[in-house]
Amino acid sequence: MAAAAPYKWSGNIVDQLDINPRIIMSAKRAGYVSILNILRASQSELQQKLGLAAADVEQLISAVAAYALPRQLSGWEIDNSNTGKLLHITSGCRLLDDFLGGGIPVRGITEVAGESGSGKTQLALQLSLHVQLSPSSGGLGKGVAYICTESQFPAARLQQLIKHMQRNHPKGPKSYSDNIFIHHVPDMDSLVDCVRYQLPHLVPSRQVGLVVIDSVAAAFRAEDGTDLNKTTALQTLGYRLHQLASSHKIVVLAINQVTATMGKQDLYGLTASITPALGLSWSNLVTTRLMLTRSSSFVNARQILPKDEEDKGSGWDIVRFNNSLECNEEDAKKAVEYNVRVLEVVFCPWLERKSCSFVVTEKGIENIVINTEDLCVSSV
Repeated sequence: MAAAAPYKWSGNIVDQLDINPRIIMSAKRAGYVSILNILRASQSELQQKLGLAAADVEQLISAVAAYALPRQLSGWEIDNSNTGKLLHITSGCRLLDDFLGGGIPVRGITEVAGESGSGKTQLALQLSLHVQLSPSSGGLGKGVAYICTESQFPAARLQQLIKHMQRNHPKGPKSYSDNIFIHHVPDMDSLVDCVRYQLPHLVPSRQVGLVVIDSVAAAFRAEDGTDLNKTTALQTLGYRLHQLASSHKIVVLAINQVTATMGKQDLYGLTASITPALGLSWSNLVTTRLMLTRSSSFVNARQILPKDEEDKGSGWDIVRFNNSLECNEEDAKKAVEYNVRVLEVVFCPWLERKSCSFVVTEKGIENIVINTEDLCVSSV
């Protein structure tokens, strides 16, 4: 045992570092494989000898330093690091924020699951804009890393939402789109590598406060590998996302698809026709699971002018028409019908299982107050 300590400092340790393999190969070729060799060298020397960029050398030095002297937290530090108050970013909808205890938490992994067209990407886009607001306005004042796995990024819808954000928050960022960093990944391995090697560098260097994966299931469902390989990759993905959320105090939003359950009970003993994809392996990695669904109900709304300057951002006022006699011809022409969506908290450490309703308009997510007589149920 006595000989193990000297070897830790002079032996080959680069293969044990969790950094980009390209950096490890460069260090091995140049003979910089031990703690002493690397930490004794200057940054300029390492750049010259290894042929790497300054950012890569910084990543190597940080990883070696952490390996040599891993950070240890005392019980006092752990107790005082948690103030007992959760930090959230606003969803842009007051009803949803109140329903979720303040918004989307800056803690762990928040999963949003649902069928196609239920509003998952809409919520992700809305969060991508509101996270850029100042903390006093419900944001973090930071950018977004948006990882697409199954389709093109919805740029047209984003621009539509930006117009309303600029009207509602004139003191917000000059350019919302400049702070959204989009990356397309085609498969499971690319997604895991992105989270392991690219995000740890992007998040601090570009001041990222929200990481969105749209969606997790698409990257894994397309793979032909064994279940063991997928499970290992899922665990690595979840572990790295938790690390990012904890070390950089960011929001991690993972969009997930659903699968049919054939009337069987889900993981929580409840019978449902659909359940989030990726099974128990992924469920155990998720901190908060939210389920979005489209109901068969609709509400009518009409666009109105703001009553005063402070209300200029409201834009839409939900107005019900139980029958055509309750509105004049002009109101009827302005009436727009919206499908009622339902957001359900499936599990969360600090929230009970519950649900609330909302609609999606051209402005984004809007709250509604539903009475039974106000609903128009589709015959489909």
